Amino acid sequence: MRIVADENIPLLDAFFAGFGEIRRLPGRSIDRAAVADADVLLVRSVTPVTREMLEGSPVRFVGTCTIGTDHLDLTYLQDAAIQWSSAPGCNARGVVDYVLGSLLTLAEIEGVDLRQRTYGVVGAGQVGGRLIAVLKALGWKVLVCDPPRQSAEGGDFVSLDEILQRCDVISLHTPLDKSGQSPTWHLLDEARLRQLRQGAWLINASRG
Repeated sequence: MRIVADENIPLLDAFFAGFGEIRRLPGRSIDRAAVADADVLLVRSVTPVTREMLEGSPVRFVGTCTIGTDHLDLTYLQDAAIQWSSAPGCNARGVVDYVLGSLLTLAEIEGVDLRQRTYGVVGAGQVGGRLIAVLKALGWKVLVCDPPRQSAEGGDFVSLDEILQRCDVISLHTPLDKSGQSPTWHLLDEARLRQLRQGAWLINASRG
C-alpha cells in the first residue's frame, strides 16, 4: 500500500508504517501528481482535497487529522466511493484550556468576579460540550445555543440573539458551514454584534 501524507502529521510511523510505504510531503505541495500512484491520502486542513486532485487516481481512502472537513470535497468522495475519516474532538481539551485561560487573564486585567457573570456558549459539540461541563462544575450560569442539537434533541437551548443580549461572556465553538439549515459562515454580522451587552467579552474559538 502506498501512503501519501502531510509531513507535519505527528506519529505517522507509529500508526501507519505497518500498512505500507509512507511518502511525506509538505501539505501545501500535495497535488494531483503526488497522488497519482497513492492508495491512501493523509492530510491536514492546508490541503484541499478535490475532484481535480483525485479523479483517475487509485486513492481509496482519505484521512484528515483535523476536526473540520471543509477542505474535503465530500460530495465527490461519496460519489467516487472513496472512504474518508476526520478527527472530531482531537484538540477539544486544548481549546477548552485556551478559553479558560483567556477568561482568567481577562478577569485579572479587568478585576471582575467570573462567578457573577452569565456565560453563553454557541455550539455544543466536542469542544463546546466539554466547556459547558467545566463551567457548570464551577457553578457558573451557562446559556447554550446549538440549533442542530435543539432540532434533534429539544432541551434547554436558547437562540443566538438571546445569548448576545443576556450574556456577559460569549464563546463560539461552531464548525465552518456555508450551507445547510444552520450555516455559520458570517454568523455574527454588524447587526448582531450591536446586540452585545456593554462590556461583554466575545471569544471566537471556532475554526472559521
